Amino acid sequence: MPVPGLSDFFGSNLEPPPGVETYGSDPQGLILLLNNIFRVAIYGGGLLAVINFAISGIQYIGSAGNPEVAKKASSRIWISMLGLLLIAASTVAAAVIGLIFFGSATAIISPTIYGP
Repeated sequence: MPVPGLSDFFGSNLEPPPGVETYGSDPQGLILLLNNIFRVAIYGGGLLAVINFAISGIQYIGSAGNPEVAKKASSRIWISMLGLLLIAASTVAAAVIGLIFFGSATAIISPTIYGP
């Protein structure tokens, strides 16, 4: 369906890209978009931490008694564990704060916007 009032370089109507209907017709479209970005960031951060944890574990096993390499690998393992803990703690903290102040655990994570 063409967007009225918009035209491209040649003067014909522009078609919205696929997926715009998901966000454009809903009054909470911005919240849905930000919620999806939040989920991708959480999943991406978790995946990155798990990959870093696996690489560090292999590095630790392959250090073959070299204390410097083992220390670096151990440090990366702790950083990966701290990253996973931070991701989980931030989500839990947002849910607890939303539950305390707004009465819903999802109030901060996926808020509701009331409009006309």
